[in-house]
Amino acid sequence: MLTLLIRTVIIYVIVTAAVRIMGKRQVSDMQTSELVITIIVSQIASLPLEDAERPLLNSLVPIMMIVAIELLVSLLMMKSRKARSLICGHPIIVIRDGKMLDEQLRLLRISREDVYSLLREKNYSDESDVKYGIIEPNGTLSILTDEDVSGDGIQSEDLQEQMANCRGEHCSSAGSE
Repeated sequence: MLTLLIRTVIIYVIVTAAVRIMGKRQVSDMQTSELVITIIVSQIASLPLEDAERPLLNSLVPIMMIVAIELLVSLLMMKSRKARSLICGHPIIVIRDGKMLDEQLRLLRISREDVYSLLREKNYSDESDVKYGIIEPNGTLSILTDEDVSGDGIQSEDLQEQMANCRGEHCSSAGSE
């Protein structure tokens, strides 16, 4: 029993350290790759707790390897816009000039009702007051009004490219994943 308690404390410390090394994010703010890494690490960490005969090192080495890979991938995403877009996706315009873009909703596999719910969370009663509604890579909805796009805002290059390629009900492949 004492061995199990010691192993549990060691796994707890290692997994907590691994999560801290990977960065401080809430689950809702995680990129897809970060969520996958978290699930894999938790699965690997549970193995030595389930089987006391399994050497602890057989789980600690893979956890540290996965954390190292995640750090390298994070560095790559910081350095390369293409890598970031490939791994995490990019913002997708779902509302343009107050109208929902059904083609983009189908691409993202979300319903109008989902977007209406996200709009209500942002205190918008409908899409008509929205110049651009953008689903961000982490799944949140960003709203841009006419005021937001009239000046030099903080829109990223990929979003500016999408806005330039969005015409009427159709957004070209720059708005596709």
